[in-house]
Amino acid sequence: MKVRLTDALVANAALPPGTVDLVIWDRDVSGFGLRIRPTGKSWILAYRPAGAGRRANTKKMKLATVGAVAKVSAARTLAQVTQGRIASGADPLAERAQQRVRENARLNDLLDRYDRHLDRRQYVNRRDVLSSLRTRMAALLSRDILTITGADLAKIVEGIRQRGLFGAAEAFRTHCRAFLTWCVTGAKVLPVNPLAGHRKERSTRADRIAKEEKGRALTDLELARVWSAADPETTFGRLIRFLVLTGCRRGEGAGLTWTMMNSAENVFDLPAVFVKQGRGHKVPIAPALRAILDLCHRDARSDLVFPSGRTGGEMSGWTKSMKAFTARAEVDFTLHDLRRTFRTGLSKLGVDVDTAEIAIGHARADLEAIYNRDDAFDRLRNAFERWASRVVALAEMPASMRSAA
Repeated sequence: MKVRLTDALVANAALPPGTVDLVIWDRDVSGFGLRIRPTGKSWILAYRPAGAGRRANTKKMKLATVGAVAKVSAARTLAQVTQGRIASGADPLAERAQQRVRENARLNDLLDRYDRHLDRRQYVNRRDVLSSLRTRMAALLSRDILTITGADLAKIVEGIRQRGLFGAAEAFRTHCRAFLTWCVTGAKVLPVNPLAGHRKERSTRADRIAKEEKGRALTDLELARVWSAADPETTFGRLIRFLVLTGCRRGEGAGLTWTMMNSAENVFDLPAVFVKQGRGHKVPIAPALRAILDLCHRDARSDLVFPSGRTGGEMSGWTKSMKAFTARAEVDFTLHDLRRTFRTGLSKLGVDVDTAEIAIGHARADLEAIYNRDDAFDRLRNAFERWASRVVALAEMPASMRSAA
């Protein structure tokens, strides 16, 4: 219907019985009308984009709710102003759609969506990956993803490398490329990956030598110093001792919960989603590890075995903590070196290769069937207990005797 809209007509207009959508078109301004739905009343404008021709479909856009613009005269003026913009070539509905895309394409919002995506996929290192991305790209979080260029991201990578953090730079590049690939294929907010052509630098001979020298197993003297410096009265000290005794990765220790402990079997059962290789992993609790666990204080804020004293959540600030610890222990090492030390130590104790590989969670598919047999688990427990006894013995041994032990 077409009538001259008035304030009284708008106030009294209602949906006829059995109707869920009604438009009353204004007689004075073509395409302007009042729309009534069960959810309320709103002003609308029907239009065709300039130059589209009469065969083009008519678009209907909401101008405002009657609650926001109560007077017909004000709504009519709003419609006429919008018609003027359309006559000049604007397409208000297309602009709104583009605005919604821009709002959904802010880097910060996309990282939130990516976080939920990795959570659904049960990605083990999700928290570390998102923390790295947010920290490294902090200055870009409010930006539209379409405005972030490969040069912007390459500058971040180069900045990390200039601080000497070559491993961190490569990790960021890898995680960022994966995130941007998801933006292309999953979120569909990017036409191409800005880092698609940004590849890892080709290693020089010096790089390869440095890489070989970076990872190492601690000597007996160094291991004893680390054990002694790891104060069991502190959470960080207990975590260090846990990593020494189990060969677990840093994230596995930091995220360990009491619910993973199987008291009946005296073992930690790490679920598949928690472990990097995507398979469950059993960590027998040797007497030396039991002594450490007995010193742990349950935190009411979480179920973590080694929670952050400040937040109750997972530990963070590893660089700062390790810098202070290595200075105290007088040993230059990384937490992953403790995993290498554990594996090397098992070999020195004569533990067979298959059992040693299972002990650090590197079991092949054909080994898992063997691992599930009772006698194989007995060998695994024996390996953990022998290693724990070795570590404690080294720590208690006079320094002059350690190299010969």
